[in-house]
Amino acid sequence: MWVSQVKIVIFTRTGFHHTSFINRLQERFEVACVVREAYPEQPKKNALLSACRSIFRKNATGLMRDEQFLKKFSETYSAGFRFHPMLREYLREHFDVMIAKADTKYLNVRCGDINSPELREFLKPMKPDIIAVLGSSVIREEMISLPSVAMINIHSGLSPYYRGTWSYGWPIVNREPEYIGVSVHHVNAGIDTGDIIYQTKPLLEKDDDLNAIFLKVIAEGIELMVKSIEEISKKGSIVSYQQPANTGRFYQMKDFNADAARSCLKNLDEGVIREYLSKREERDSGVKLFGYLPPAIFR
Repeated sequence: MWVSQVKIVIFTRTGFHHTSFINRLQERFEVACVVREAYPEQPKKNALLSACRSIFRKNATGLMRDEQFLKKFSETYSAGFRFHPMLREYLREHFDVMIAKADTKYLNVRCGDINSPELREFLKPMKPDIIAVLGSSVIREEMISLPSVAMINIHSGLSPYYRGTWSYGWPIVNREPEYIGVSVHHVNAGIDTGDIIYQTKPLLEKDDDLNAIFLKVIAEGIELMVKSIEEISKKGSIVSYQQPANTGRFYQMKDFNADAARSCLKNLDEGVIREYLSKREERDSGVKLFGYLPPAIFR
């Protein structure tokens, strides 16, 4: 017989929005364990060696300019990963401090160790019903099969149209703001290809910058996760929708570069959001959503 209180494990990282995600789920549900995975380590640069190599590269000045631009871009448009005043405005739960619960276990693991056999053996006796995911490394089949009901992920884009990384930014680069949104889906062996449970699109405003767009997407995604777990708690299962094959775009980190970042900012400055809002009904009609729910926070 299904009991209404499901047992949850959280897989996430250590950013401010990840902390808000943890606190929101802990406020609402019984969380057995929180696993926070470290970010990938950035390779240390040998400044002298880099400078010598740059001298002999073609377009060395342009490469150095791109590197400096991307550093500034990362520092400016990283709300959630770094402190930003918008965090207070957009995230529902506390983001600065993870609120520890007496009966919950907390683990910090290195990047990639989210798939380790040791972690799986540690979690196995807890018998989680659901593993809720936001921002972890790609999860392997051995770990996906651990929860008795579902492993569910928040993807900061509308699958299948935009999968992979920076899925809230690429629609701006491609001048398609109608594809800005968030998906909560079952995790499978692919990347953002699992059956979709819920999707929504936050209400955008004409002057939203990249930070505001990202935080709106994440905030709405957290509420979709809450809704999904509530549904499973009541019924023991949840309706989901298979993604159509051979549809949409898939982006990886290697696809992101200074040209993409510049194009994103240029399109925002030129009013790509304003242009979309002026024809929102027409533009939105061309985007089929799966398990659509109206936005819970920004509407």
